[in-house]
Amino acid sequence: MPIAIPLPKSTEETPKGISFFRQRAKVVRAQIAKELGLEGDAALKLSFTMSSKDAWYLGPRPKLDVQSMLDAVAGSPSKFIELMLLKELIESSALDAEDTFVGGGFGPGVYLGSANQASKKHLQMAQAEYSVNAKHGLLLCDLTAKRFARKVTATPESAAATRLASAGEGFLVGVTRIVPDEFYEQDGRKSPMEGLSLDTDKIRRTRFYYLNLLTEFAIRLFTKADVPFARETFAATHCVDDAYIPLEPLANLHQPLVVVNTTLQPLDHDALAPLARFPEYLPGYHVAGGKKLHFPAPDIRTAPSVPETLEPALSYLFLNGEGDEDLGSVRLAKGASEEFKPAKTSAAYTALAKGEGRADPYTQAKYHHLLARNTFATATQGLDYSPKALAALRPGKADDQDARQLQEALKRCLVELSLKEVLLGRKPVTVPAMPAGVPANLTLLATRRTRLPGRADPEQTIAAVDVRVDGDTISVTRVRRTPWGSREAVLDFVFAYEFLQEQGKDAVRDGQFWAVDQATGEKLTVWAGAFVPKIILNDAYDGIEHAIAAQDAYLAKRREEGSKGRFLSKGREYNLLPYYISMFKPEHAERGERVGLRMPVQDCGTFARVFVPPEGGISGAGDSLSGMRDVMHYGVGGALTMAGLMDLPLVQLYLHTMTNGVLVGGDNSKMSLLEKLARLALEN
Repeated sequence: MPIAIPLPKSTEETPKGISFFRQRAKVVRAQIAKELGLEGDAALKLSFTMSSKDAWYLGPRPKLDVQSMLDAVAGSPSKFIELMLLKELIESSALDAEDTFVGGGFGPGVYLGSANQASKKHLQMAQAEYSVNAKHGLLLCDLTAKRFARKVTATPESAAATRLASAGEGFLVGVTRIVPDEFYEQDGRKSPMEGLSLDTDKIRRTRFYYLNLLTEFAIRLFTKADVPFARETFAATHCVDDAYIPLEPLANLHQPLVVVNTTLQPLDHDALAPLARFPEYLPGYHVAGGKKLHFPAPDIRTAPSVPETLEPALSYLFLNGEGDEDLGSVRLAKGASEEFKPAKTSAAYTALAKGEGRADPYTQAKYHHLLARNTFATATQGLDYSPKALAALRPGKADDQDARQLQEALKRCLVELSLKEVLLGRKPVTVPAMPAGVPANLTLLATRRTRLPGRADPEQTIAAVDVRVDGDTISVTRVRRTPWGSREAVLDFVFAYEFLQEQGKDAVRDGQFWAVDQATGEKLTVWAGAFVPKIILNDAYDGIEHAIAAQDAYLAKRREEGSKGRFLSKGREYNLLPYYISMFKPEHAERGERVGLRMPVQDCGTFARVFVPPEGGISGAGDSLSGMRDVMHYGVGGALTMAGLMDLPLVQLYLHTMTNGVLVGGDNSKMSLLEKLARLALEN
């Protein structure tokens, strides 16, 4: 069972900064090795995971009576459930009792993937994650794409062990545990996992498939242990027509665009061509409904050198060059050193705030013209490509992956700069189906907590964007934000908006978004990310493999007709993916549903759950996994609204400001424009 030991506390003799954490890990590792009776290499490779106060490892079941065991678990029930699920997931693939990969303690990583990964130099895996939200009684299943490079000194047999577990219907999935000290972790974002696919050759390597396997495994385990539970599955009760803001009014830049070359490569005519002849090099955006839209070429200017000051009437695009695989293009020279090294953004901002170093030009510009300011004054954007990469781009739709990524990056840059012009008050945003009776003046609030190096307290940042709703447009009238390092400014915001700081908490919670009616004080907030359950299989099926097997006869018939029979059906009779294919259950199916244009919403009483589908419906060959957002409303006196959210003007306004197809070319961004404006005011 999972066992916890208290983490060592710091004393005057213990090291400071990062050295403290390294020393603490060494002490904990030695203590766990002693408890498990491990020596030599086994003790060195021991891994464990930590909560705020304890280190957890997997050890033999102690000789406790039932009540003593229950008392031990009751201290940290969430951690117990999470680790037991991962333990059982590992052991479900074991060949015998000794083959459970857990003799050296319990590491933080359990991974799903194909069985042939184990002997490769690079591992492309899906890290299984179970998290318990005790406050709301939720178990959330999730996974993170991970990429590892095996160290030269590591041997495949000892560095990683992969076994096969049942996925249902006779199919198997690889379950892997690696020894962390034997691998380097690489940036998984550069090798993203496919969200979902109806291609039978791909579906068992998608995020959608693995999410369902994790969910089904937890269900089986709870059922076996007689633990009562309910599976939470999205079911639409309402649909929003015209929920999405069109790109067309935003597809332009009002201000001239100054290109700042921070690299040593020359910025010549060929490098500027993709920007100067934008419609030719990037033939069109895909927006909601499959409509294509051209973004006119901006008024391009070049900076002869990196400018010391930035003009509010100009927009700036910094060419940063190709960055480090893990840390991007951020560079920092500490103290009087002339050597710029890759650094985390937070480390660079901290050094700049203290005057203890210099950063790369774009990080310097972001800090001095945004992070250190109390308002949003200049539109800047960074592009982690070099002039050479731009010069290599050719007109038209790119054929290779690198060129396509550059095209998408250029698209995002121009749209982000356009939204920053909105934030500066240069132009309004049109909402095509503005509901009647919505509040005229709103304050949009966003928060962020940034972890700083060493043992420093996290940096808290708050942004407030005042907007006016006039007819079918939204305009920004004022932007306020807390300068980096200013605790006084944070306290002023918390005093004005007390709900930003939860009762009994010392810090402002990270990732908040609020929209406040300035006239009445009514407000709504939006939850997303790990707290909100992911879209999973239609609950008409027992499991993902059962759902795939239900189409065997259909695929066989397709092959008899001469088709390759590779793609699962998008027909409503199967509705494999709830509300990607049809937002209605079979007994409530409607014709002319306009999937991709309508946005399904579930009225859950105290909150509304919004599901943003892929624009234009799902692409069978592969698509991103769309997400959900939970919207909560608080009345004039601050009390949570318990029912009737769908009739409230503030909620209706939020539901008509989604940015499907706007912020990501050919994709959906799952975010309201109101959220986007507030978050842009925090940091580019």
